[in-house]
Amino acid sequence: MHKNIKLKKQHHCLICFNSLMHDSGFETFVSRCDYICNKCAQNFKIIDYKQNFKNISIWFLYQYNEFARKLVYQYKGCYDIELCKVFLDLYLSKLKKKYKDHYIIYPPSNKKDNLVRGFNHIQEIAKQINNNVFDIFYKKEEMKQSNATLQNKKLIKNIIKIKDCDFLNNKKILLLDDIYTTGNTIKTCINLIFEKVRQIQDFSVVCIFKTQAKSVEL
Repeated sequence: MHKNIKLKKQHHCLICFNSLMHDSGFETFVSRCDYICNKCAQNFKIIDYKQNFKNISIWFLYQYNEFARKLVYQYKGCYDIELCKVFLDLYLSKLKKKYKDHYIIYPPSNKKDNLVRGFNHIQEIAKQINNNVFDIFYKKEEMKQSNATLQNKKLIKNIIKIKDCDFLNNKKILLLDDIYTTGNTIKTCINLIFEKVRQIQDFSVVCIFKTQAKSVEL
């Protein structure tokens, strides 16, 4: 666990704890990331793929593989908050530059799980990009996506609601999600934004992982 580890400067990989600097002959090889070593970085299956929905480009960073599943479990299920830094590490400089002026929002998560782990997992990841992070979505009833049947997942559009979001008018918005499976959650959030926000300067969507499942149109 990382809860009691506080480093002024990151010298070790937050996943495997190996050094981020390795000596190889006369050369010193430094990790291209700030928080993960190159060996762990290679376990992220980069797809860098975009899919359009209502003229909005949804940008997928990685394929959801076994490595990703275990990493997400350690982060969310074992309450390892320091791992929030690893998911965007390969893209972080690009994301910071591209979305430095955006207001970041994210889909709703289970309130009970957030209370138990002491943090909202997507919110903590979003803070790596910038500090303009806002919680505007909620579920009128709790339903875990991981436990829901495909038919119930289709009904997520009737469960997710949106709070007052007038402050987003005429702003640049980034919608960030961790795992895209059927697409129902992210598309519901997109629809709600278009219903409630009168004018948007820019609307971008980033999903960290994409599963093999086919998306389901709303």
